[in-house]
Amino acid sequence: MKQQQYVDLLVDALLDEGFTLDESLKLIQLQEKYEEQLLIEETNYHRFVRWLVEHGRLSDW
Repeated sequence: MKQQQYVDLLVDALLDEGFTLDESLKLIQLQEKYEEQLLIEETNYHRFVRWLVEHGRLSDW
């Protein structure tokens, strides 16, 4: 429910800025995909750092 309210607020804000409904929905979808990609990259980064630590390639001193 909260997610839908958030999307509705985003759509309203984008409509106020002159975007069409279709453009607003596409922008929101693009933002969601971008955020998902960032999470995947962050997860891969953390796996790599953990591997470096486990294999003695990186330490905290």
